[in-house]
Amino acid sequence: MDGVPVRARAYFSTRLRDIYFAITTLIFSQIFYVIIFTWTELTGGENGLTFRRPALAVPGLFSVPFTSETLHWFVLAVVTLSYLVLRRITRSPFGMVLQSIRENEARTRAIGYPVERYKIVAVMLSGLFAGLAGVLYAIQNRFAAPDFVFFLVSGEVVIFNVMGGIGTLVGPIVGAAFFLLLREGFSRFFTEYYLIPVGLIFIAMVIFMPQGLLGFMRRSLNR
Repeated sequence: MDGVPVRARAYFSTRLRDIYFAITTLIFSQIFYVIIFTWTELTGGENGLTFRRPALAVPGLFSVPFTSETLHWFVLAVVTLSYLVLRRITRSPFGMVLQSIRENEARTRAIGYPVERYKIVAVMLSGLFAGLAGVLYAIQNRFAAPDFVFFLVSGEVVIFNVMGGIGTLVGPIVGAAFFLLLREGFSRFFTEYYLIPVGLIFIAMVIFMPQGLLGFMRRSLNR
């Protein structure tokens, strides 16, 4: 069921570029948020859904209860495996074409590659891994709510990428850690307005460090 909205968003979003692509993605996010929020019979609406953590099991082989420690190692394993898979994809011929589209879409199209198809697959892959992250988050909290698909959550993911370094696999991880450290640190001193200094730092990074923390570190090491 999750694949249908992802394919729909991919089809329409890849017809657009730059800021229009981002806006369309946020619009689809809000549409799905409203659907989830109002479809109370299936999603629980505003109250969301609560559930028990399922056992980590392979039928016929083993079954381990999901304790906090087990979940920690399981999430670490999933993140590591996801990173390796994405790294393999980026270094594959498919990934090379995606990089070519990013650098010069017109030239890639002129060579003969079906750019729209590659974009659709890329968006669907991003939806796959985003959905996987959502599943892990729900298992951790034993709760799933419409807020999980609210546009503010998508906005935080964009901030992670910009802060860490767009176009890299490690960048979002670094950006997420840096953002969360900033948020937790400032929230201790500015209880209600802690996002203001975080926002100012983000704006400064966009202006003075457009390549993110990883890009800044690489330039510093190469000097």
